[in-house]
Amino acid sequence: MALRAEEKRTQGHLFAFIDLLFLVVAFFILVLFFVRDRQVEAVAAMEKVQEKLAAAGEERTSFEATVTALTPMIEQFALRKNKEAERRQELAARDLRKRRRTTFRLEYRIEQDGKILHKGRAYSLEGFRKGVVERLRKRHWIAFRAFAVPETPFGLVVKYRRAVLADRNEFDTYWDNLTKKKN
Repeated sequence: MALRAEEKRTQGHLFAFIDLLFLVVAFFILVLFFVRDRQVEAVAAMEKVQEKLAAAGEERTSFEATVTALTPMIEQFALRKNKEAERRQELAARDLRKRRRTTFRLEYRIEQDGKILHKGRAYSLEGFRKGVVERLRKRHWIAFRAFAVPETPFGLVVKYRRAVLADRNEFDTYWDNLTKKKN
């Protein structure tokens, strides 16, 4: 069966139409892929921006949290610094008072029976503190120098030392248990 010429013509421009239709569909599919690709890129870029904003928000939140956590430590540091400054001022004032006072060297001797000898006179511990030490402290810094014979109990010497010094930051040169015995 042979085709007629009219039928051949009809098929020719039908092929051209199908080819054109195919090209238009292919073009729109490519445009769709291109638009889809651009949309995916835009969404990815937007997600990156959102992540950066979230990270910046977290950084700010973490910065604020860090500042909030550090605030008590900063306040404590400032308080310590102020206390240290006050302590230095007190030390400077004490040093100034100390330099203004003269130093008096107080020598005394502790006997075995617990009496304290000073300038040929015997005192009890309280009598020595009140009658000699306190009177001298009003005008002088005292440099203590105590003596004791080896027979004097060491515990008694330590007890008397604590009682006489009374934490006044005065000089305690040393305690000497090597004095000569009286014959």
